[in-house]
Amino acid sequence: MVGQDSIKTSREEIKGYLKDLKTGDTKSRAVAAYMLGTLGKKDKNIRKALVDSLTDNNWDVRKWAALSLGELGEKNSQLVPILIDILKRDDSKEFRSHAAVMLGELDKTAITAMPVLHQASKDENTRVRDWACWAISRIAGEDSRSQTKYPEERPKLNGRIRIVRKE
Repeated sequence: MVGQDSIKTSREEIKGYLKDLKTGDTKSRAVAAYMLGTLGKKDKNIRKALVDSLTDNNWDVRKWAALSLGELGEKNSQLVPILIDILKRDDSKEFRSHAAVMLGELDKTAITAMPVLHQASKDENTRVRDWACWAISRIAGEDSRSQTKYPEERPKLNGRIRIVRKE
């Protein structure tokens, strides 16, 4: 298991993850999508590979690609349906709360997510409810003076979700 501080990746490792994302088995592609999301802040090749993975035939690969792109600040409208699916069908409160955050960061692009965010605002988990309400107010364009105070700092996906690195 690794955390953000222990990720030190060479260019060769990145090339390996890019290759795995295209040709690996399902687990390798999902791990690659996650790892590339933690590494690709300024790399256009990583972003393009992750966008291409949004149409992967495997749900886990699409989910990790969407979460990683959201983590990288991508504003691609292709993220919206996948993030909506995460909110609707994922068992993990962590994934659901991150999907809500990322939908909010998409602002008006995520207007179609409003019904699902409204449902998520009634979620049994406090974090999911809070971030869904935050996303609704962002998408609706509420004046910041009238908004309820939500957590100041956006949660970082790789700070809360841990997976095993490729060996």
